[in-house]
Amino acid sequence: MSLLHAIILALVQALTEFLPVSSTAHLILFPWLLGWPDPGLAFDVALHAGTLLAVVLYFCKDWLTLIVCGLGGKYPANAPVEELSQHRRMFWYMVAGTIPAAVVGKLFHHQVEDTLRTPMIVGVSLVAVGLLMWVADSMQGLTRKLEQSNWGDAIGIGTAQAIALWPGVSRSGITITAGLFQAGIRSIYTVLRPWR
Repeated sequence: MSLLHAIILALVQALTEFLPVSSTAHLILFPWLLGWPDPGLAFDVALHAGTLLAVVLYFCKDWLTLIVCGLGGKYPANAPVEELSQHRRMFWYMVAGTIPAAVVGKLFHHQVEDTLRTPMIVGVSLVAVGLLMWVADSMQGLTRKLEQSNWGDAIGIGTAQAIALWPGVSRSGITITAGLFQAGIRSIYTVLRPWR
């Protein structure tokens, strides 16, 4: 791969990573459409590592708050008890939400790397996730406050994040969609509960 190809693909990664579209899909489809050689999974991982570093640095204070509170500390020192409790819960929800993707990644990383990185699979995945996002977005008025999150939300969104290991499935898109569907299910349950 030439330096020019690497720079262009890095720009593609930068432009797609923070949108609810799969940056990995674009890193597979873009070279395929232009007749370039597939740079491979190692190159994709390197680009994603750069993005991860940028996110960690940008949200450094938030990460520090969540980690300190999650491990029983008090940060910031003057924060109300309710806020500290919320940060502690969010930290452990994030830990729980990470477990499904770690397990699926460990069990199936060879299949993802060797058999799923084809333009056809990626294209179908992009369309399927786009349709799911459209359905979830059409369920208007289904919102919940962050304080209403629970362990079921963490595991559900974590499981959706595990699905994002499939090339063409956007991590942000599928987790947003899962959150909207969970809000919808909870809203339906709330409406039907008095009739039980």
